[in-house]
Amino acid sequence: MSDDYFRYKSIRDPLYGFIDISKIETQIIDSAVFRRLHNIKQLSHAFLVYPTAIHSRFEHSLGVLYLSDLVAKQLDFQKDEIEIIRLSALLHDLGHGPFSHLFEEVLSEVNGKKIEHEDISKMLIKENPEISSILKDKVKKVIQILDHEKVDDWDEAKSTLASDIVSSPLDVDKMDYLRRDSYHIGVAYGQFDLPRIIHTLTSTNDVKEKRLCIKDKGKDSIENYRLGRYLMHAQVYQHHTRLVADQMFLRALDLAVNEENIIDKEKLKVDPTLATSNKNFLDFYTELDDRTIYDFIINSNPSSKAAGILKNIKQRKLLKRVFDFLPANEIPNAQTRDRIMRMKKPDLMKMSNEIAEKLKLEKHDVIAYLSEIPVNLYEGEILIMWKGIPRKLDEFSPIKTSESTIIKFYIYSLDNPDVKKCIQDYATANFGIVLNS
Repeated sequence: MSDDYFRYKSIRDPLYGFIDISKIETQIIDSAVFRRLHNIKQLSHAFLVYPTAIHSRFEHSLGVLYLSDLVAKQLDFQKDEIEIIRLSALLHDLGHGPFSHLFEEVLSEVNGKKIEHEDISKMLIKENPEISSILKDKVKKVIQILDHEKVDDWDEAKSTLASDIVSSPLDVDKMDYLRRDSYHIGVAYGQFDLPRIIHTLTSTNDVKEKRLCIKDKGKDSIENYRLGRYLMHAQVYQHHTRLVADQMFLRALDLAVNEENIIDKEKLKVDPTLATSNKNFLDFYTELDDRTIYDFIINSNPSSKAAGILKNIKQRKLLKRVFDFLPANEIPNAQTRDRIMRMKKPDLMKMSNEIAEKLKLEKHDVIAYLSEIPVNLYEGEILIMWKGIPRKLDEFSPIKTSESTIIKFYIYSLDNPDVKKCIQDYATANFGIVLNS
């Protein structure tokens, strides 16, 4: 593999300057199923709050490829290994549906089990004729990295480390989207010292399972990273206006799939083994993006309830935040607080429907929602190499919290005094609390 193998072409990026790509990567980027990512926004309906939040999964994927190369070189992978890591990073988001993670909820409900975009990514890598013909014998190794499995012809330690680069508490996916989201919406919350983090990345010294970790001298940059992530969740990802737009979109999809028969439920069914997919599913799924899902529902039945909701979102006629409160701070009764914080989607739907019925409103005109803002760094632990021994970041961190997640409870509906009074009465009767308007 020549020195200029990864310099077949270059793409200009606002964060990193020029991103060099190989011939194979160019072919993937030019494929129809990958170019579809141009039309899937990174932050779903956040553009209703931050007008410039219209960047896509396409450019994010290029950024993840670029960072995976830097990290793999920092960890002394060989060129042929770096190629597989780069391809895995480039393809990690290939399976995203309309408005990114939102469509996963619809797929999971239709299929009766959790379906994530990673599952669809792996299906497309294996079964999309264009992608599989480009990757050829590299398909299996890319899937193995995405699956956190031992890669053929690699040892176990190198395989786990490669997978950590693409998906772990300290992966390049998170590094890119925090900085990219912050850049595009014009806030400083997601900025952190990326060069310092990459420069101080290392691996544990376990011969069987190497894990990505940070050297002791890089721990301050990781604290900056953690704080930035929390602030991005609090101010951007969990902004109350974005949340209600997302929830209205999901209500519209629920109506379109389950009540108004606008979307054929059978087309959303994935093979239960996920070993092979329903071809009809993949054909239909890859036609969907942020624009086509709106157009499909609105044009199929313009007078439907689902179409009406989507038209309201497009015109920014959103349900209002009638009440909200922070359970840990504003509910003194521990049992009541725990009951609210444990509520799942069926419980919240039941509450919403009961309030809507009392007000003689449509069910989709009342939305109860629990917003979870993570304080710690994702699932799993960030590791620091301290005197040659891997230790957990929290053992050294000055940022301490008794809660790993901050939960806020919202009730959205039409903005009028009768609605507010009804919701207040409901909260008093069911929870014994007075809500904040």
